[in-house]
Amino acid sequence: MKKTLISLTLTATLAAGTTAFAQTALRGGFVEGADVMFYMDSDAINQSAFAQTVEDLQPDEVKAESEAKVKAFTEATGLGEDDIKTLVLSMDIDGIDFQSQDPAQLENAQALLAVESAKAITLDQLKAGLTVLAGENAKNANMTVTEADGMQVLKLEPAEAQDGPDKAYATLGDDGKTVLFGFNTDSLKQGLARISGGEMASPSDDMANAIKKIGQRHVRMVVVLPEDARAKIREGVQATAAQGGMGSMIAPFGTVESLLISANTRENLDLYLSLDLGNNANATQAAGMLQSMIPMFMMNAGQQLGPKAMQISQKIKIAPEESVVTMSVNLTPDDITPPKAPAGGESGTTPEANGGM
Repeated sequence: MKKTLISLTLTATLAAGTTAFAQTALRGGFVEGADVMFYMDSDAINQSAFAQTVEDLQPDEVKAESEAKVKAFTEATGLGEDDIKTLVLSMDIDGIDFQSQDPAQLENAQALLAVESAKAITLDQLKAGLTVLAGENAKNANMTVTEADGMQVLKLEPAEAQDGPDKAYATLGDDGKTVLFGFNTDSLKQGLARISGGEMASPSDDMANAIKKIGQRHVRMVVVLPEDARAKIREGVQATAAQGGMGSMIAPFGTVESLLISANTRENLDLYLSLDLGNNANATQAAGMLQSMIPMFMMNAGQQLGPKAMQISQKIKIAPEESVVTMSVNLTPDDITPPKAPAGGESGTTPEANGGM
């Protein structure tokens, strides 16, 4: 009963203010026992004033390249750039040994990506669309529409042997509007069953609480580390910190328990991050360290953003709140648009600087 109540509460929290598209993607893409969840309301982002202004500020050659790719994708799938509505990604990372150096263990992982669109497509159209999106990299994968585990799937395999999972699968919901991607057919079947049954998987208490905290945002990412993962992080951080030097700077992060990242796009891009370190003193120390590193980060960013980098640094707010480190920043479209290079020179240079008159 408790899990049922938590699941209903989570559904109400996530689906509040969302469309039917989002609810279907959430049911299909949120796996049982998820420790990681990513949600993106593509429709809201694409229609925001921020996104439209950023698009207007792009150089003509970038616009032309983007329009050509969108046209090819539409010809392949029948989907326009406004037809992709919602993306949901989740994963249960319990039992995954991230220190094993063997990414092939992901083959049995409960991990799904659900993509919801306004129009139905076929697996053949999905294959053609992925080929367009992959561009030159399409030659590195073999994609085949086939049957696996009693259902029609698009099977993706590397063209040559490589480290990591040797295959992935995609399938469609009954209405053809929901695409599910996973490393195994079991994950896909469970996702389809949740969509058909109109139900969401039961989250852990920690995940449900984190989702409530993050609220209704266009982009939401939640990582709630299971105890095994926390222990391995502590061991790794302690070993690095023991070496002294720069390694000691990461010591406060060894007690990390969860990470929340969210964003809204309206007139501006509003970014928010919170990192729960489970320890008030560590949060205070980590916040101070991050604040002191902003100028260095901005110097590196200055190569792309020029003088804007230092302006952005003044907008970044970092603070400890008990055991949590929070960071927020509000960016205008102009903030994230690289300055145009002057004619005859690179960005940030002038004819005089190059020896001209």
